[in-house]
Amino acid sequence: MERELPAKGAGSAAAVAPKRVVFAGAIALAAVLSILHGLRIAAATRGVDVFPALLGALAGVLLADFASGVVHWACDTWGNERSAWFGDSLIRSFREHHRSPTAMLAHDWIEVNGEVASAAAAIFLLLLAGAPAGWLQEHPGWYALVWATVSVGALSNQFHQWAHAPVPPRLVRALQRYGLVLSMRRHAPHHRAPCIHRYCISTGWLNPSLDAIGFWRGLERAIQRATGRLPRADDATGR
Repeated sequence: MERELPAKGAGSAAAVAPKRVVFAGAIALAAVLSILHGLRIAAATRGVDVFPALLGALAGVLLADFASGVVHWACDTWGNERSAWFGDSLIRSFREHHRSPTAMLAHDWIEVNGEVASAAAAIFLLLLAGAPAGWLQEHPGWYALVWATVSVGALSNQFHQWAHAPVPPRLVRALQRYGLVLSMRRHAPHHRAPCIHRYCISTGWLNPSLDAIGFWRGLERAIQRATGRLPRADDATGR
Protein backbone atom coordinates (compact mmCIF):
# COMPACT_ATOMS: atom_id res chain seq x y z
CA MET A 1 0.00 0.00 0.00
CA GLU A 2 1.19 3.48 -0.76
CA ARG A 3 1.43 6.19 1.83
CA GLU A 4 -0.74 9.28 2.06
CA LEU A 5 0.67 12.24 0.15
CA PRO A 6 2.12 15.03 2.31
CA ALA A 7 0.11 18.22 2.54
CA LYS A 8 1.01 21.01 0.15
CA GLY A 9 3.97 22.91 1.50
CA ALA A 10 4.98 20.11 3.86
CA GLY A 11 8.68 19.45 3.45
CA SER A 12 10.71 20.58 0.47
CA ALA A 13 10.72 19.37 -3.10
CA ALA A 14 14.47 18.87 -2.76
CA ALA A 15 13.90 16.39 0.08
CA VAL A 16 11.33 14.40 -1.87
CA ALA A 17 13.00 14.38 -5.29
CA PRO A 18 15.92 12.01 -4.51
CA LYS A 19 13.54 9.39 -3.14
CA ARG A 20 11.35 9.63 -6.23
CA VAL A 21 14.39 9.27 -8.47
CA VAL A 22 15.46 6.14 -6.60
CA PHE A 23 11.96 4.67 -6.77
CA ALA A 24 11.61 5.51 -10.47
CA GLY A 25 14.92 3.81 -11.13
CA ALA A 26 13.85 0.77 -9.08
CA ILE A 27 10.62 0.46 -11.08
CA ALA A 28 12.52 0.57 -14.38
CA LEU A 29 15.16 -1.86 -13.13
CA ALA A 30 12.56 -4.31 -11.79
CA ALA A 31 10.75 -4.26 -15.14
CA VAL A 32 13.95 -4.88 -17.12
CA LEU A 33 15.07 -7.66 -14.77
CA SER A 34 11.65 -9.32 -14.90
CA ILE A 35 11.86 -9.42 -18.70
CA LEU A 36 15.44 -10.73 -18.48
CA HIS A 37 14.45 -13.53 -16.12
CA GLY A 38 11.48 -14.36 -18.33
CA LEU A 39 13.82 -14.75 -21.29
CA ARG A 40 16.17 -16.91 -19.22
CA ILE A 41 13.24 -19.17 -18.29
CA ALA A 42 12.28 -19.44 -21.96
CA ALA A 43 15.87 -20.41 -22.78
CA ALA A 44 15.92 -22.99 -19.97
CA THR A 45 12.78 -24.66 -21.31
CA ARG A 46 13.92 -24.81 -24.94
CA GLY A 47 13.90 -28.41 -26.07
CA VAL A 48 12.43 -29.74 -22.81
CA ASP A 49 8.95 -30.23 -21.39
CA VAL A 50 7.48 -26.76 -20.83
CA PHE A 51 4.73 -27.99 -18.48
CA PRO A 52 6.79 -27.66 -15.24
CA ALA A 53 7.54 -24.02 -16.08
CA LEU A 54 3.90 -23.27 -16.84
CA LEU A 55 2.82 -24.97 -13.63
CA GLY A 56 5.50 -23.07 -11.71
CA ALA A 57 4.35 -19.75 -13.16
CA LEU A 58 0.75 -20.48 -12.16
CA ALA A 59 1.86 -21.45 -8.67
CA GLY A 60 3.86 -18.22 -8.47
CA VAL A 61 0.83 -16.11 -9.36
CA LEU A 62 -1.17 -17.86 -6.64
CA LEU A 63 1.67 -17.44 -4.15
CA ALA A 64 1.89 -13.72 -4.92
CA ASP A 65 -1.85 -13.37 -4.41
CA PHE A 66 -1.61 -15.22 -1.10
CA ALA A 67 1.34 -13.09 0.04
CA SER A 68 -0.58 -9.90 -0.74
CA GLY A 69 -3.45 -11.23 1.35
CA VAL A 70 -1.21 -12.10 4.30
CA VAL A 71 0.36 -8.63 4.34
CA HIS A 72 -3.03 -6.95 3.98
CA TRP A 73 -4.63 -9.10 6.69
CA ALA A 74 -1.71 -8.62 9.09
CA CYS A 75 -1.74 -4.83 8.70
CA ASP A 76 -5.53 -4.68 9.07
CA THR A 77 -5.60 -6.98 12.10
CA TRP A 78 -2.57 -6.44 14.35
CA GLY A 79 -0.92 -3.37 15.80
CA ASN A 80 -1.55 0.26 14.95
CA GLU A 81 0.11 3.27 13.40
CA ARG A 82 2.47 3.57 16.39
CA SER A 83 3.72 -0.02 16.17
CA ALA A 84 7.47 -0.48 15.75
CA TRP A 85 8.99 -1.15 12.33
CA PHE A 86 5.82 -1.19 10.19
CA GLY A 87 3.38 1.06 12.06
CA ASP A 88 4.12 4.33 10.33
CA SER A 89 4.42 2.76 6.90
CA LEU A 90 2.47 -0.39 6.07
CA ILE A 91 -0.09 -0.41 8.91
CA ARG A 92 -0.81 3.28 8.60
CA SER A 93 -1.29 2.98 4.85
CA PHE A 94 -3.78 0.14 5.09
CA ARG A 95 -5.76 1.74 7.94
CA GLU A 96 -5.97 5.07 6.11
CA HIS A 97 -7.15 3.18 3.05
CA HIS A 98 -10.18 1.97 5.01
CA ARG A 99 -11.02 5.51 6.07
CA SER A 100 -10.74 6.81 2.51
CA PRO A 101 -10.63 3.98 -0.06
CA THR A 102 -10.34 6.25 -3.11
CA ALA A 103 -7.56 8.47 -1.71
CA MET A 104 -5.01 6.10 -3.25
CA LEU A 105 -6.10 7.30 -6.69
CA ALA A 106 -4.26 10.58 -6.00
CA HIS A 107 -0.94 8.71 -5.97
CA ASP A 108 1.10 8.37 -9.13
CA TRP A 109 2.89 5.31 -10.51
CA ILE A 110 6.10 6.01 -8.58
CA GLU A 111 4.35 6.45 -5.23
CA VAL A 112 2.24 3.34 -5.72
CA ASN A 113 4.98 1.01 -6.91
CA GLY A 114 8.32 2.42 -5.81
CA GLU A 115 8.81 0.60 -2.51
CA VAL A 116 7.67 -2.80 -3.73
CA ALA A 117 9.64 -2.44 -6.97
CA SER A 118 12.78 -1.74 -4.93
CA ALA A 119 12.37 -5.06 -3.12
CA ALA A 120 11.59 -6.88 -6.37
CA ALA A 121 14.67 -5.43 -8.10
CA ALA A 122 16.88 -6.53 -5.20
CA ILE A 123 15.49 -10.09 -5.36
CA PHE A 124 15.89 -10.26 -9.13
CA LEU A 125 19.51 -9.13 -8.82
CA LEU A 126 20.20 -11.82 -6.21
CA LEU A 127 18.76 -14.43 -8.56
CA LEU A 128 21.44 -13.53 -11.10
CA ALA A 129 24.22 -14.49 -8.66
CA GLY A 130 26.32 -17.53 -9.54
CA ALA A 131 24.90 -20.42 -7.48
CA PRO A 132 21.21 -19.38 -7.50
CA ALA A 133 21.33 -18.55 -11.21
CA GLY A 134 22.85 -21.90 -12.13
CA TRP A 135 20.42 -23.91 -10.02
CA LEU A 136 17.39 -22.05 -11.36
CA GLN A 137 18.49 -22.58 -14.96
CA GLU A 138 18.54 -26.32 -14.25
CA HIS A 139 15.08 -26.24 -12.62
CA PRO A 140 12.85 -24.08 -14.86
CA GLY A 141 9.70 -25.01 -12.93
CA TRP A 142 11.07 -23.49 -9.73
CA TYR A 143 12.57 -20.62 -11.70
CA ALA A 144 9.16 -19.78 -13.15
CA LEU A 145 7.56 -19.99 -9.71
CA VAL A 146 10.02 -17.50 -8.20
CA TRP A 147 9.83 -15.21 -11.23
CA ALA A 148 6.03 -15.10 -11.27
CA THR A 149 5.83 -14.60 -7.49
CA VAL A 150 8.17 -11.62 -7.56
CA SER A 151 6.77 -10.10 -10.78
CA VAL A 152 3.11 -10.32 -9.78
CA GLY A 153 3.90 -9.38 -6.19
CA ALA A 154 5.65 -6.24 -7.41
CA LEU A 155 2.42 -5.19 -9.15
CA SER A 156 0.04 -5.93 -6.28
CA ASN A 157 -0.27 -2.27 -5.22
CA GLN A 158 -0.95 -1.26 -8.80
CA PHE A 159 -3.60 -3.94 -9.28
CA HIS A 160 -5.17 -2.75 -6.03
CA GLN A 161 -5.21 0.86 -7.18
CA TRP A 162 -6.76 -0.11 -10.52
CA ALA A 163 -9.47 -2.00 -8.61
CA HIS A 164 -10.51 1.37 -7.14
CA ALA A 165 -10.22 3.34 -10.37
CA PRO A 166 -13.56 4.26 -11.99
CA VAL A 167 -12.03 3.87 -15.47
CA PRO A 168 -8.80 1.83 -15.52
CA PRO A 169 -6.75 1.58 -18.73
CA ARG A 170 -8.47 -0.40 -21.50
CA LEU A 171 -6.11 -3.39 -21.28
CA VAL A 172 -6.56 -3.52 -17.51
CA ARG A 173 -10.33 -3.45 -17.90
CA ALA A 174 -10.05 -6.47 -20.19
CA LEU A 175 -7.89 -8.32 -17.65
CA GLN A 176 -10.37 -7.45 -14.90
CA ARG A 177 -13.31 -8.56 -17.01
CA TYR A 178 -11.77 -11.98 -17.52
CA GLY A 179 -10.82 -12.27 -13.84
CA LEU A 180 -7.07 -12.22 -14.46
CA VAL A 181 -6.44 -9.33 -12.05
CA LEU A 182 -8.40 -7.82 -9.18
CA SER A 183 -11.48 -5.85 -10.23
CA MET A 184 -13.61 -3.28 -8.44
CA ARG A 185 -16.55 -5.68 -8.32
CA ARG A 186 -14.53 -8.47 -6.71
CA HIS A 187 -12.68 -6.16 -4.31
CA ALA A 188 -15.63 -4.03 -3.16
CA PRO A 189 -16.85 -6.56 -0.54
CA HIS A 190 -13.62 -6.03 1.41
CA HIS A 191 -14.68 -2.44 2.13
CA ARG A 192 -18.03 -3.41 3.59
CA ALA A 193 -18.00 -3.32 7.39
CA PRO A 194 -16.38 -4.94 9.28
CA CYS A 195 -13.81 -5.29 6.44
CA ILE A 196 -12.50 -8.68 7.54
CA HIS A 197 -12.43 -10.69 4.31
CA ARG A 198 -11.29 -10.51 0.65
CA TYR A 199 -7.74 -9.56 1.66
CA CYS A 200 -5.85 -10.73 -1.45
CA ILE A 201 -5.23 -7.75 -3.73
CA SER A 202 -3.24 -8.91 -6.76
CA THR A 203 -5.39 -11.31 -8.77
CA GLY A 204 -7.90 -11.96 -5.97
CA TRP A 205 -8.15 -15.58 -7.14
CA LEU A 206 -7.72 -17.00 -3.63
CA ASN A 207 -10.27 -14.80 -1.88
CA PRO A 208 -13.34 -17.04 -2.31
CA SER A 209 -11.54 -20.18 -1.15
CA LEU A 210 -9.75 -18.57 1.81
CA ASP A 211 -12.96 -16.93 2.99
CA ALA A 212 -15.00 -20.10 2.51
CA ILE A 213 -12.74 -22.18 4.75
CA GLY A 214 -12.46 -19.43 7.36
CA PHE A 215 -8.70 -19.21 6.89
CA TRP A 216 -8.20 -15.71 8.30
CA ARG A 217 -10.43 -16.21 11.34
CA GLY A 218 -8.70 -19.52 12.06
CA LEU A 219 -5.31 -17.84 11.83
CA GLU A 220 -6.48 -15.11 14.19
CA ARG A 221 -7.70 -17.64 16.74
CA ALA A 222 -4.39 -19.50 16.59
CA ILE A 223 -2.42 -16.30 17.19
CA GLN A 224 -4.78 -15.26 19.97
CA ARG A 225 -4.29 -18.59 21.73
CA ALA A 226 -0.53 -18.37 21.34
CA THR A 227 -0.08 -14.72 22.36
CA GLY A 228 -3.24 -13.68 24.18
CA ARG A 229 -3.64 -10.71 21.84
CA LEU A 230 -7.04 -9.88 20.39
CA PRO A 231 -7.32 -9.23 16.65
CA ARG A 232 -8.11 -5.61 15.80
CA ALA A 233 -7.87 -4.59 19.48
CA ASP A 234 -5.53 -1.71 18.54
CA ASP A 235 -7.48 -0.66 15.48
CA ALA A 236 -8.45 2.99 15.73
CA THR A 237 -10.29 3.21 12.41
CA GLY A 238 -13.66 2.40 13.93
CA ARG A 239 -14.16 -0.85 12.07
